[in-house]
Amino acid sequence: MKKLAFVISCIILVFSESCKSDDPFTGDCFIPDAGVSITINMDLPEYYNLRNLGEVVSFDNQGNKGVYLIHNYDDIFYAIERTCPYQSDNACAQVVIDKDVLQYKCGQQVNDTTFNSCCGSTYDLNSSFLSGPTRCNLKTYRVAQNGNSLYVSN
Repeated sequence: MKKLAFVISCIILVFSESCKSDDPFTGDCFIPDAGVSITINMDLPEYYNLRNLGEVVSFDNQGNKGVYLIHNYDDIFYAIERTCPYQSDNACAQVVIDKDVLQYKCGQQVNDTTFNSCCGSTYDLNSSFLSGPTRCNLKTYRVAQNGNSLYVSN
């Protein structure tokens, strides 16, 4: 009976270690919740380009560190949180679009020629993890389309 209790306690210990909640200080996938509510009329000049595949609009005042709205090459709209999930509490933990290779990378663009890499993680344009120390995809928000209007929310 003692052996069975020992085996059960070992199994519980193994599972509890693998099911820990996300912790921003250990590199796990944690992005604090922040309100996102964006309404876009693609008939307006500032959003008209979103009708074209590959176009992106950035909303710096939404989400944690901003939100990208992209009309991806698969003809689907994606709203992606700009906070990198790897140690998201770091000031540099944000993603920017690398237009040379068409993917997001973690860090900050200082000026036209200088990029400060943070964790070095990379993601494809629909938010999927490609490489780096993180273990998860970028956070996404719901996008609903009604005619030429887009609604982004969480």
